[in-house]
Amino acid sequence: MTIKVNETFSGIQGEGLTTGLPVYFVRLAGCNLNCDFCDTKYHKVKSLDTMHTVLNKIRNSGIDDIVFTGGEPMLQINEINKLKHYLPHHTFHLETNGTIYDKRIDQFRFISCSPKKQAVIDKNSDELDSYKKINGQVLSSFKFVYENKNDDWWIDFINKVGIEKGKVWIMPEGATRTEQLKKMPEVMKYCLDTGFSFSPRLQVLAYNNRRGV
Repeated sequence: MTIKVNETFSGIQGEGLTTGLPVYFVRLAGCNLNCDFCDTKYHKVKSLDTMHTVLNKIRNSGIDDIVFTGGEPMLQINEINKLKHYLPHHTFHLETNGTIYDKRIDQFRFISCSPKKQAVIDKNSDELDSYKKINGQVLSSFKFVYENKNDDWWIDFINKVGIEKGKVWIMPEGATRTEQLKKMPEVMKYCLDTGFSFSPRLQVLAYNNRRGV
């Protein structure tokens, strides 16, 4: 059995609820959205790795916390589920755009959902069912990318889905260290005013736009 992988690497989680945690990233190839602002457009590049290859990489990393990211990893939930079967002592994290729901999502310890404006804007409450189910998971959180103070589109989304304020993380837009540092004060002020949590992007601050860190 094969799985479409873009890259795998050890790193420090740089965003959201588990910021600072040593993890092993498995970036899967492919996405069901095509966002102009995507900072991982390279996710489209794929290799067909065998399960055995990926399992060996995970085991050899010596890290117990495994983050499935993308792209959109839920496109390969069957393959992920197969991998997890052979790693009974690991903890699994999911980074998803939230558009695809499968009941097996409850097997992930941490779920970081990053809704995209193009996928949720103008949707009514009934059309946001997948996000409501993700919100129902105990250790789920929602990350939103702050572009400017005049476009906090997520407020309407949060209200429709019923997300608690403590589950919301706001992080600055920007794929370079310079962009992050320029916008961070404004986003931190926004979080102080709203009560949402601020999320840095530690990997960008530390390594600028390097990949695989």
